[in-house]
Amino acid sequence: MYFPHTEPLWVDASRLSLLAPAPTLRTRLTRSGSLTKTIIHHCDGGFDVSVIDQRYLSIYLSERRLLQLPDGASANVRAVLLRCNHQPWVFARTVIPHYALRRSLRHLTQLGNRSLGAVLHASRVMERSQVEYACLSQPHTLFRQATQGMKQPPKQLWGRRILYRIEGDPLLVNEIFLPRFTTDRSLR
Repeated sequence: MYFPHTEPLWVDASRLSLLAPAPTLRTRLTRSGSLTKTIIHHCDGGFDVSVIDQRYLSIYLSERRLLQLPDGASANVRAVLLRCNHQPWVFARTVIPHYALRRSLRHLTQLGNRSLGAVLHASRVMERSQVEYACLSQPHTLFRQATQGMKQPPKQLWGRRILYRIEGDPLLVNEIFLPRFTTDRSLR
């Protein structure tokens, strides 16, 4: 079945209540700090990053707007699964503009199976700026990417995207929370 490219409604923290996430989920969505560290702490050594894809792609309209790129712009896009004990917990999509790869962010294309979050949060020059939240469903392209390979995808997924800057150069990280992450009661 063909679905045209569609995007969810992304909102900032002041409008998150419009999407009505459950209180526990809202806490997980809005938690600051490193998501990678949160998962690593919970997984007792069972954390890993599985790279799905990394290449230059056309990026979504909302991503171009957030990164202030022209229509038709492409970027280096890396899609990974953050896994806890071999179970996927988070689908992450990182978008880095071409010009940033010629400057301060070139090393981020060489991560392999290392976590971007660990690199970002170890950086002394990283600035976390805009954070947006969304509820995704089947018509959304990111939902379909995140649930690819799932036998029974959920009806919806929650996600956030964070605009970071390193030495002034932007990168956008989409974090889509998969069912194991959103339902694990022991996660703090």
